[in-house]
Amino acid sequence: MIEKREYAIAGLSEMKADPEMILSGSLDDEIRDRMTKVVEIEAPIREALLYKRVINSLSLKKVGSRIEPVFRRIALSLPFERTEENGEMVFHDGPEEFFRTSIGSERYSYQIPIAEAAACILYILERENRIITKSELAILFRNELGYERLGAQVDALFRAAAKDARIGRTGNGRFKP
Repeated sequence: MIEKREYAIAGLSEMKADPEMILSGSLDDEIRDRMTKVVEIEAPIREALLYKRVINSLSLKKVGSRIEPVFRRIALSLPFERTEENGEMVFHDGPEEFFRTSIGSERYSYQIPIAEAAACILYILERENRIITKSELAILFRNELGYERLGAQVDALFRAAAKDARIGRTGNGRFKP
């Protein structure tokens, strides 16, 4: 059974860093520790959001093209399962039979992994235990994730998640439990 959870953000302490410190490798262990904490709390998490959490904790504005390879190298050394979605790594910390709601700017719809969004659809279908039209399911999906409207990004996430092989469809395109 799929579980619904509240989204939790890893609380990283702030520290001052500059790009030269990162490029020198002197912060590799610190960055690895911060990435590990974020994955342990926020997984599944997309690579870009993982980097954003660590960058913000280091008082930097962005990774930049010089620093991105350092972050990528460190991220690839993390002991977590990784998958790829639309050209971006997603980090996992064990099997995910849950989805999380997002409030405000905790996490935007484009930052939600497709597998997690598919778990939300499965949760709705289990709960409703009936055949549902695509438009009704899209609204229920939006509400479960905590979004006020079904904008283009939420709709794109829904469409991608609805393609998950675990989600049942009827002959006329409706969704079934």
